[in-house]
Amino acid sequence: MPDLAILFEGLLKTAVDPKVVAEIARIADIDTALVAQPRELHLVADRQVKELLYSGGLEEIPDAGASAGGIFRSNPVLNLRSDTDRQEQVDDWLRQLGLDAGLTGMERVVEGYRAAAARTTTQPVG
Repeated sequence: MPDLAILFEGLLKTAVDPKVVAEIARIADIDTALVAQPRELHLVADRQVKELLYSGGLEEIPDAGASAGGIFRSNPVLNLRSDTDRQEQVDDWLRQLGLDAGLTGMERVVEGYRAAAARTTTQPVG
């Protein structure tokens, strides 16, 4: 799950990077203000998504079926240029991914990951 969070975060951060936005605007011959933020994430896996997820804390939903990916919509109210909004979007996609894969408990897994990441970044050096 941390690898997917980092991957999703990196994809979004790159897509809204001012240099990338400026280049897209240049190619399309439009103003940078007209370059839209990503509206969705298309994920296609070569196996069941539940095999890609760390199973600790996740439980299978009986008879939920299999998923090898999905299309996950972005929340249009979020400004993906903002670190906190981007993190909220990534967390939402991870929760959606878990449910789509027929798993419950992703909320706790995401919260645990974010809490661990916050502890790591706030610990004093030295």
